[in-house]
This record gives sequence, structure tokens and C-alpha cells, in this order.
Amino acid sequence: MADGQLGRKSGQGFYRWHEGKIVDQAAGPPPPADLTDRLILVLVNECVACAREAIVADTDLIDAGVIFGTGFAPFRGGPITYARARGLQACLARLHELEQRYGARFRPDAGWAQLHAESARIA
Repeated sequence: MADGQLGRKSGQGFYRWHEGKIVDQAAGPPPPADLTDRLILVLVNECVACAREAIVADTDLIDAGVIFGTGFAPFRGGPITYARARGLQACLARLHELEQRYGARFRPDAGWAQLHAESARIA
């Protein structure tokens, strides 16, 4: 405030403003190409672990809990539904790739086999 950066009133602050609108600013280097997978698949992997450990009664409740508890995109159906739609084998293969590149935090949980078997029964 001492510098006169009052946001929309002065044309700058956290953002630069022009004619009442935020001026698009370059945010720096583009994010890594694998960022989405690194964020989403680690969440999916933890949900698979919750199913394996029977922390939650079923995978539908896991999906609902993550949607309502974290704001996971409802149109994706939750993390388990997302993994099924993407393909369980594709998710598992991608987790292995991420594990090789970034380490054990991406190691697939043992529950993927259980999820695969459950998905086969549903289909």
C-alpha cells in the first residue's frame, strides 16, 4: 500500500490491471509435461491403498469422499472412476514410469490387482 499498489484502483498490485481487467502475465516457464499425472495418479494410488486396507467400505464411497472432501472434479466421477475410465493398466504402467523417474512415492500399491479383479466383476 505504501508503494501505491492498490490493485484495480492503481492498475497494479498482485496483478497488473488495464481498463478494469487483469492483464495476462507470463507466469514463468511452462509446467512439466507430466505434472498432471504426478498430481492425479499419486491421489488415485492412495485411494487404491484405502480400498485394499478396507479403510472405506467400497470404491464408490472413496470416490464420493474425495469429490466432497477435496473438490475433485465431479464430472470425472472420483479418482477410482477416473482410473477405470483411463484404464487400470494404463494408470499402473504410468505409475511404474513415474516411479522409475521420481522414486518410491509413485510405487503402485498392491491393491491395483484387487481393483482390477473388482472391475472385471462389475463389467
